[in-house]
Amino acid sequence: MWPRLTDEALELGDEVTTFADLLLLGIATGLLEEAIGFTRRGLWALEQVDADLSRERLREEAVAFRRARRLESGQDLRAWLEARVLTMDDWEAHLLRSLAVRKLAASAIPEGAPEIGLDCRAFAVDLVCGGWWRRFADLARRLWAASRLVENDLDLDEDHTGDEPGHIMAMLEPLATLGEPWCAEALRRVRSRERALEETTRRCATAEAVAARILEHAAEWTELRFDEILLPSREAANEALLCARDDGVDAADLATRAQLPLRQRCARHDALPLEAASLLEGALLDQPFGPVALDERWAVLWLRERRRPSIQDDATRAAASAELLEETLLRATKGLVREVGLL
Repeated sequence: MWPRLTDEALELGDEVTTFADLLLLGIATGLLEEAIGFTRRGLWALEQVDADLSRERLREEAVAFRRARRLESGQDLRAWLEARVLTMDDWEAHLLRSLAVRKLAASAIPEGAPEIGLDCRAFAVDLVCGGWWRRFADLARRLWAASRLVENDLDLDEDHTGDEPGHIMAMLEPLATLGEPWCAEALRRVRSRERALEETTRRCATAEAVAARILEHAAEWTELRFDEILLPSREAANEALLCARDDGVDAADLATRAQLPLRQRCARHDALPLEAASLLEGALLDQPFGPVALDERWAVLWLRERRRPSIQDDATRAAASAELLEETLLRATKGLVREVGLL
């Protein structure tokens, strides 16, 4: 089964990270448990909806998968699978599980349902096709970067693992074959780097740094609340706009006359199409304007509120600190990380 745990996956500076290191990292952080849960839920969901998954939906899922990985031709796809010792049947089974999980996203596995065993082959396929190895590798990169940033400020050699190495080896036999000393050292490294990441995160969340970053994003992070009516053509939108401006018809009455829904929307400036965002930025409150090309139709809009980003807002503060953290970690690893295995 691909990959072999002793194969090299990453080079982090002078440090070589194997797939075994990534697997242990996944266990230690709960990511592997999340991956196992996806496979188990996929197997359960597939039993519930198998007859409802059309070939057309499967084709759409396949196209999205290939586009995300830039697999332009059938030959590209086959080469990608062969390099990872997977078959077309493995791949299609993964796509079906993914579709089934999304179809039943709001459904919980009923209490009292038989325990869903873990199909090892399906799990191995989902680790590859579901991008879990890459997630493990990205986390390894971030933790290593954080350790470089704070290595002189924290005691990263302190051991906080306790009995964890033994528990992990008992959970997964392939890791046990690498020996307890290896497992204990790898786990100690993970835990120390987690502390380094916590400290780096704290430094990137200071009030001064966050306030400065929010100020930089004052325009694109502005939240715009507006009403819209989507019409089938520019001519129809112009006519509706004329009624609103010249005859004083309000948004609700105009939607009723046009027999179309009046939608209330709230979006950040940078999440909207450029033309719509620019017009909303300069619009007068509660005044109709347009037409604007939006969602493949023509919209008449009414701006209801323009809310500038504030450090008092939890979501805005979190977005600013997360951006600062990612930039800091990327700078610490620039030119020092190399993928040497297939992820």
